[in-house]
Amino acid sequence: MRVRDKEMASIQRLTSPLTGRISYRVQIRLKGHPSHSETFRNRKDAERWAASIESAILEGRHFPHSRGQRIDFKSLAQRYSETVLADASPSRTVNTERHIAWWVARFGSLTVAEITPDRIAEARDALAAQPFTRGKVRRTEAGPETSAPGYKRSGATVNRYLATLSHIFSTALMEWRLIDRNPVRDVSKKKEARGRIRFLRDEERDALLAACAKSGWPPLRALVLLAISTGARRGELIRLQWTDVNVDGQSPQAIIPDTKNGDPRRLPLVGKALVDLRTIKATNSGASRFVFPSRSDPGKPYLAFDAHWYAALAAAGITDFRFHDLRHTCASYLASQGSSLLEIADVLGHRTMAMVKRYSHLAQEHKTTVIERMTKARGL
Repeated sequence: MRVRDKEMASIQRLTSPLTGRISYRVQIRLKGHPSHSETFRNRKDAERWAASIESAILEGRHFPHSRGQRIDFKSLAQRYSETVLADASPSRTVNTERHIAWWVARFGSLTVAEITPDRIAEARDALAAQPFTRGKVRRTEAGPETSAPGYKRSGATVNRYLATLSHIFSTALMEWRLIDRNPVRDVSKKKEARGRIRFLRDEERDALLAACAKSGWPPLRALVLLAISTGARRGELIRLQWTDVNVDGQSPQAIIPDTKNGDPRRLPLVGKALVDLRTIKATNSGASRFVFPSRSDPGKPYLAFDAHWYAALAAAGITDFRFHDLRHTCASYLASQGSSLLEIADVLGHRTMAMVKRYSHLAQEHKTTVIERMTKARGL
């Protein structure tokens, strides 16, 4: 390892024997100062961190432990929300703020230095075991009509919470110089289940649409039809504004300006979904800028429609089904009709093919049928 005379840092290239993943470990040693070590996924980040810590030590302004002992986690999280999340997209902000609120409730009274890997691991397990519900109880004059079912957080969800906490500490480490190590790096992630594929069978789809048509919230059918026909996410659809929707002309379409991956996406509007949208627009009369406005405040989207959704599922006799599974339904229908994985990825807005490989077996079944038809016709 080549180290220049005035450098205190050494960078070691590591290769995992299990995964083959490459990482870079930085070690900084200087007589009279505590040693520092950190591991990064790419060399550029390792070199930047090493240079900043070296500079801070030489200039006498590196006191990570003392600063970390004076700042409580609640203040750190607030600073993160006011700075890092200030320019983030609404879709990212909603989830991240929910994660931050949970961590603040858990660690808010502790100083940053007191949040150790063992405390984070304990909190991780508590988060995984903690049940939660989606939506609210819907009440009528006769009493509760339906309530939101309870769920257990998946390994993937727990890992997203950990990722948010890790980014808070990484920012405190790399940019604010409050700590000398990210404690989340020493905490293992939960095992993530393989992405499930639950989609509506034809009879389930017909029953669900019929139930939606009778819903106490009439636009529910249009929302479900849009999810099935476009593969768009719940948050993308419920936040649609009329300025981004064109239901007239030769190419009716909706534009999602803010997607999960940051790229805008165009949704073709066809079939029954288009018919229902035209009906909604005709009855809206400019009352709200949102396609699916809140019932209590037309100036906001109707985010809490869960009670109507659960009631429709119950009326249709459909179990083990989430709104996000309508996205899987779209992809599965496309695959069974012979669409390529590239076409499915384009419809769903995925940048890579990794997320759509789960539908490859459906596309393969269609491919087999086509080949069998061809060989039979040619006598092969």
